[in-house]
Amino acid sequence: MERLAYLGPRGTFTNEAAEKFIKDREIELVPYCEIRTLVEAVDNQQEEAGLVPIENSLEGSVNIILDLLAHQVDLKIQAEILVPINHNLIGHPGADIDSIEKVLSHRQALAQCRNSLKDLLGDFDTVNADSTAQAVNIIQQKDSTWGAIGSRLVAKLHGLDILAANIQDNQLNRTRFVVLSKHDGRWVEDSKTSLVCSPVKNRPGILYEILKLFALRNINLTKIESRPARKKLGEYIFFIDFEGDRRDRKVKETLAELDRKTSMLKVLGSYPQFKEE
Repeated sequence: MERLAYLGPRGTFTNEAAEKFIKDREIELVPYCEIRTLVEAVDNQQEEAGLVPIENSLEGSVNIILDLLAHQVDLKIQAEILVPINHNLIGHPGADIDSIEKVLSHRQALAQCRNSLKDLLGDFDTVNADSTAQAVNIIQQKDSTWGAIGSRLVAKLHGLDILAANIQDNQLNRTRFVVLSKHDGRWVEDSKTSLVCSPVKNRPGILYEILKLFALRNINLTKIESRPARKKLGEYIFFIDFEGDRRDRKVKETLAELDRKTSMLKVLGSYPQFKEE
């Protein structure tokens, strides 16, 4: 891999995840400011691979990614990475935290830090931005009564101070990112597979029959989620993640039986399970 596209701009948590993923490899990181444009660029092979958020432990799945993977593009998940989301209150160099009157950030970051900010600042005004990175960029044009919520990386990139670190209300805030490509991930012993499927007919017990296929072969499910099928009200597709590689014998057998119980089955890739170092 020579290039990796990611959801930018520079300094976002996706940028942090991309840095963590490439480690010390010489891979060019290419920011995209719109998630659909990024995914389509990978699907059209303008980009070799793209890193996007797919799930957050507090906010749930990123629905646009699920919908694109299910309905609009033919891409595989090559890898996953889990990143702790540590929010920081960022201000001008030398700024006093007691002087902060306005806090700017993405609405989710503001919501995830609401209680901590109240304890730190008392009365203050919140202002929405399109991203945490944009918020930090904007306060550079403001006076020292303005603060922003963002990552350590974005503070470093802009030469600003961290006035208070790790201000998220929930310390277990994690986001799962995936690397999308036209090619499957490499086979490893400790793999995970993702798929999306639609039952062949909406009838009592069909979801049970689908899940039973995995239980009979002792295949552990790590996620199951429904999304509207985009056909008519009440019809759904199911996203399923499970332990194992699609090239393993028992997984092959399960997928073959699953194909007979579904009107649509799309394997989104097999890839190494992320392990904390």
